[in-house]
Amino acid sequence: MFMKKVFFVLLALLSSVFCFADDIHMVGDPPKSHTGDGDRGQILLPTVDYTDGEVTIFVPYQIDDMEVTIRDIQGEVLYSTVIPAIIVQHSIFLPESVDAAKYSIQIAYDDIHLIGWF
Repeated sequence: MFMKKVFFVLLALLSSVFCFADDIHMVGDPPKSHTGDGDRGQILLPTVDYTDGEVTIFVPYQIDDMEVTIRDIQGEVLYSTVIPAIIVQHSIFLPESVDAAKYSIQIAYDDIHLIGWF
């Protein structure tokens, strides 16, 4: 009985941790190498979360030379880099003055270009 209670408490704590992350919906054109010729394979793209000043990029496979740019609403660049290799995830810590709902993130690698807002 005690183990059941502990299990449910841990489950509730874990689920509440994941509730605070905001998924950033990324949009963009499908990669040119996966269009046409009847190719119907699933295209796995990176996902991005924003939580308390931390932007985290999750990738489904190793991606080399990913360009990441974060801009404010006026288009000024707050962060720009080329990440040599991402295997699972990469976190970007923004200054405390940055708050949600005023910024864009652009991701580019190979022939894929994505943008999202937070």
